[in-house]
Amino acid sequence: MKKALTIVLVLALAVCSVFAGDFKFLFTELDQHPEILAGFLPTLTAIGVGYNGLDLIDGNLTQLQFTIGGGYTQRVLFQDPLTGEPLIANQLLYDDIQLRWNLKFLQGFGQSPVEGLDLVTTYVGYEGRYEKGVDSMKLGEPRLRGYAATDPTGTIGTATGTTPIPSMDDWFGPTKAGNKIYPDLADDYTAFMHNFYIGAKLNLMDDKMVSNEGALAEIKLQFAPGFLNEKASYYTITINGVAGTTLLEVANKKGMNLFSIVLIDRVNATWTDGSKVPVYASRPVSLGRKVRGIDTNSYNTNFSVVNNLDLRLAGPEFLMSGVFPRLNIFFDMGWHAGNYLNTKHSAADMAEKYGLKRFLCTTGFQLEMCFFDFIDLGFQLSYLINGENMKNPQSKFITGATFFLDF
Repeated sequence: MKKALTIVLVLALAVCSVFAGDFKFLFTELDQHPEILAGFLPTLTAIGVGYNGLDLIDGNLTQLQFTIGGGYTQRVLFQDPLTGEPLIANQLLYDDIQLRWNLKFLQGFGQSPVEGLDLVTTYVGYEGRYEKGVDSMKLGEPRLRGYAATDPTGTIGTATGTTPIPSMDDWFGPTKAGNKIYPDLADDYTAFMHNFYIGAKLNLMDDKMVSNEGALAEIKLQFAPGFLNEKASYYTITINGVAGTTLLEVANKKGMNLFSIVLIDRVNATWTDGSKVPVYASRPVSLGRKVRGIDTNSYNTNFSVVNNLDLRLAGPEFLMSGVFPRLNIFFDMGWHAGNYLNTKHSAADMAEKYGLKRFLCTTGFQLEMCFFDFIDLGFQLSYLINGENMKNPQSKFITGATFFLDF
């Protein structure tokens, strides 16, 4: 028996040594819980491997990826579970336990003008996920109980009092058994969900982290078929475009950055619809997620479009190449339309009823420490120029931790 195990071990090591160069470590996501060390401690991650040994087209990337991840994060819900209408300063805070697995195939075509890049990369993939909602760790703490749009000009009025942060059972009440606004949180707040995606990316961007020159564009379709999911049935179409140019770059004799200034602009548009759009699918497409400083999952309508403008000042790579401080000054503008997800309530009607703006605009800065193309850890301060901070309408300033650049 020992001899057989030894032979198997030797063969396994031999196979691994032969194919070791074909595998690549992948780190695809990092997230935090804002109540744990003010959000500066990662509480969710996803890692995996990519296999490059197929080589279907000579000179172009062919890669099969498998990633797995999970963790513990906070979520905020901005629609009333009974009516589906937007909630102002009276949202549900809850915590989410996640486990995800992802299988993705990528194939490159053509040669980009940027050395070492494929001109177009197509991809197709599958993602499975398990999610369990639990009561917030802030359960029972007092918070503002809501604002009223009492001004006839359509502005947000004053607070109506305070109330403890409710449990999930208290908040959902009679909607728990068959929640239509949050289908993945119906019944026992547990859901197994499956979605598929397909897309293509045009890459003309020379990205050296401290400098950028060129452009890239991407289109993606993601969908969760109802016949595979009890608590999800939706599709999302995303179009994303980024352009950048380096205004100033100063390097030392070793070629490491001393100081650089980069101008980056992004346009992003999404359309999402379906009979059961789960919380996880509404998060990345909500206008509140894409306009920095506004809460994720707020302004979650069918359509959203945003323009993000950045002026990035990168400091010296004083330790090693790829490790440097950066100040990112941003200016974001966005607009939302269509219906609020899982309802027939239009963005225009809800804006008029609750005194909400449909056009959001913020500015601010992100002060970060960048570690390779791996993580951007830092602090963000945003100022709300136009629109409402629905979690705290009295505040124009919003702060938070950062882990990644948004694009």
